[in-house]
Amino acid sequence: MKKNDGRRFLLLTVFLSLITSGIWVSGQNTKKTKNRPNIVFIFADDWGYGDLGCYGNADVTTPNLDKLASQGTRYTQFHVTSGVCSPSRSSILTGHFPARHRIHGHFAGNGENSRRNMPNWLDETLPVYLPKQMREAGYVTAHIGKWHLGGGGAPNGDTGAPEPKVYGYDETRVWNGNGPTWKGDQHWPTTRYMDDDTLWIQNSSKLAVDESIDFLRRNRGKSPMFLNIWLKDPHTPLAPSERQRKPFKGLEPDKETYYSVLADADYHIGRLMDSLAKMGLDDNTLLIFSSDNGPANYAPARIAGSTAGLKGRKTDIFEGGVNVPFIIRWPGHVAAGTIDTLSVLSAVDLLPTFCELAGKNLPTDFKPDGESFANLLQKKPFKRSKPLFWEWRFPYLGTDRYRQNSWATIAVRDGDWKLIANNSINRIELYMISVDPFETKNLANDNREKVKELLNKWNDWKSGLPD
Repeated sequence: MKKNDGRRFLLLTVFLSLITSGIWVSGQNTKKTKNRPNIVFIFADDWGYGDLGCYGNADVTTPNLDKLASQGTRYTQFHVTSGVCSPSRSSILTGHFPARHRIHGHFAGNGENSRRNMPNWLDETLPVYLPKQMREAGYVTAHIGKWHLGGGGAPNGDTGAPEPKVYGYDETRVWNGNGPTWKGDQHWPTTRYMDDDTLWIQNSSKLAVDESIDFLRRNRGKSPMFLNIWLKDPHTPLAPSERQRKPFKGLEPDKETYYSVLADADYHIGRLMDSLAKMGLDDNTLLIFSSDNGPANYAPARIAGSTAGLKGRKTDIFEGGVNVPFIIRWPGHVAAGTIDTLSVLSAVDLLPTFCELAGKNLPTDFKPDGESFANLLQKKPFKRSKPLFWEWRFPYLGTDRYRQNSWATIAVRDGDWKLIANNSINRIELYMISVDPFETKNLANDNREKVKELLNKWNDWKSGLPD
């Protein structure tokens, strides 16, 4: 793929959508009916914005995700709440920005968590969690795949962390967290071999999809289902088999490895899609694909992972770190083959959105940071009313490869505008993302009132956070 192809593709996408799309708004709560959709949320790990064919990358092989996009809508402005794993994932479950719960980086061992002023796991005593709300609404709930919200076994994790079930799941099969894995063990090392002498790491997507298909098969027709499938791929370590590598032989080593893993994960996502169809579930299933952050800044993703020209990568709060692929298919509801470049969406929106679709009223004293975009999924307008906030506390992370954008530790997105600054607020950049998604033209000097306005919003938000 030529260097600027992804950038040209994104600009063309924005242009065409502005011509053909209307602006969609949120409306009243969905009534609880027997036709509430199943919700299946596939959340990949370090899968970049430009790591799909349907997002403009002609070098990768993702026919099933491309098919999903052709059957649904792909969004160009869906943002996660952090450039790294655990804080990004926590927002899915809590509906809050991670700083509200002192989740500033990935969960590690107790000593490292303490040095970061972080808890050792996601607080299980919070009154509202997404799976718990879905279960109270009558859904059967499951989490399959990566966890990384506490636990994971000694020596790197904390064995005192609760199992994921306490957050509202009926069934779990996780790695990087306490609780049963595919083999029923408490922990499943990435280097461990399975019964047929193949590495688990080569089969993580297969195993996650196998368990997911089994869950769907056992529970179809009983209750609506809420299923998280959080894939490990394409997070390192990557060790694709010779079979998985074969279509990419001849490429430079990093691309051969990375593209092999993407293609394998895509293949198993296709198996899931086929199974939904065979079970007669696809028409009433909201199927979503996304990623927890941008592509990694180290091999092989440093060479092979793509942001389609967006600035920054994993760990960054520029768009390349937090603007991720987001595809939704819901036949008869979500428009097929559509590209939405207008709706500004966030991971904190998923909890109120899913609860509205499930007919579950949130507790009156619960204040989500996100807002429901359920009506957007019914082909109606949505215009965001709440700002988005990012806080990154570890600019020292890693070596030189991380430092280019690591000065940026806070960000605010409100409407078309995004402000980025350092902790001392003596370096500020301001971008109009609607016309400059690549964050190339700093408008701060010419828009001092807008800078002041966004900094005031940041300070108001920051004042309500724990230290």
